[in-house]
Order: sequence, then C-alpha cells, then structure tokens
Amino acid sequence: MSLIQRSFRFPLVGIATAALYYGLLYTGVELLNLNVVLCSSAAYVVVIVANYLMHYSWTFAAASPHTTALKRYLVMTGCGFLINGLIMYVGVSMLQLNYLLIQTVAMAVIIVWNYSLSSLWVFRDEA
Repeated sequence: MSLIQRSFRFPLVGIATAALYYGLLYTGVELLNLNVVLCSSAAYVVVIVANYLMHYSWTFAAASPHTTALKRYLVMTGCGFLINGLIMYVGVSMLQLNYLLIQTVAMAVIIVWNYSLSSLWVFRDEA
C-alpha cells in the first residue's frame, strides 16, 4: 500500500468511525432512551473494533496476523487515551484554557500519534 493511498484512506476511516460513534450514541440516547454513559461506552467499543478492522484490511492492507496487529493497536489506542487525558488535564486544569480548544489540540496530537504508530508499528509487515 502506497503512502498516498494510506494518507487518503486513514482520514476516511476516521470520519466513518466518528459518524458510526455519533450515530450509535444518538440512537441509544435519543431513540432508545438509554443511559448516556452506557451508550457512549458501548459505542466506543464498537468503534474501536470497526476502526481496527477497516485500518487492518483497507487502509494498511496488513499482512501481519491479527494476534500481533490487534495487540499493538490496543497498546496504541491505550497510550492515545492517556495522552489525550494528559493534554486535557494540562490545558484545562493547569492552564485554565477552554476545554473545546484543548480537545481540538488533543485530537490533532492523537491523529498524528495514531497515523504514525499505525504506519510504523501496528500494521507493519513482519518481513
């Protein structure tokens, strides 16, 4: 898979999984009248699985086995979660900046983090 193809496909998968997340969240809360936190958590799990599968099969067309790629993906997303929390803590609690501004900065950092690690480690072919 060429760098240009991956660079085009990566954000498309991100947009698709974001739409899936918000669709599931909206459906659960507004149409099924379920608990917001429960819906958010369930939607997050579904989206992590969908995102992994789309990146594995389409964005990176990975040849590495799922046992390797999935473990790496979970480490990457777990670290991304911690990075997001750190940026939010520093920006909002310590620097007293607007949470939406800081979340935008955090999201940009996480996108770069995820793309870099996905390309260089998570879906790298073991040749």
